Amino acid sequence: MIRKHLRRIGATAGAIAALVAASVAVAGTNATASQADPSVPGTLRVFAGPYEQAQFCEGGGRTPVISGASGGALAASPTAFGKDAGKNRSYHSLRATFEVAEPGEAALITKTERIWPNGRVFNLALAAGELKPGEYQFRLRAVGGNQVSAWTPWCGFTVSQ
Repeated sequence: MIRKHLRRIGATAGAIAALVAASVAVAGTNATASQADPSVPGTLRVFAGPYEQAQFCEGGGRTPVISGASGGALAASPTAFGKDAGKNRSYHSLRATFEVAEPGEAALITKTERIWPNGRVFNLALAAGELKPGEYQFRLRAVGGNQVSAWTPWCGFTVSQ
């Protein structure tokens, strides 16, 4: 009787081990297959504060504005909104290199940031007083491993008092 139970326990343990091994193999395959190569980021936007609405660079007609006294944030998506909807992509391994410059000048700020924990937003925070009042522009490119995307077009913004 005891041998019978030991055989059942052994068989059950073997089946569980096989299922775990299969699920790890599948998870490993899916995770690798869903990693995205860096593409040119899209939907560039500017935030005047943590609770402010996004000011989009494309098609808005108005130049985004942030306060020099309060700071702000520059952001983009790893791809244009909706491009990979439903494809279960993972962007967690990507980073973005931002450049901030005055129009026609060399970059004042060049900084590489990790993608936000949600895997959907590149973000560069600008501290209060980091930029003096005036006209600026920013661009970025995605970095994944040894691969780098092309730069985005420049997005102009204004820093007010």
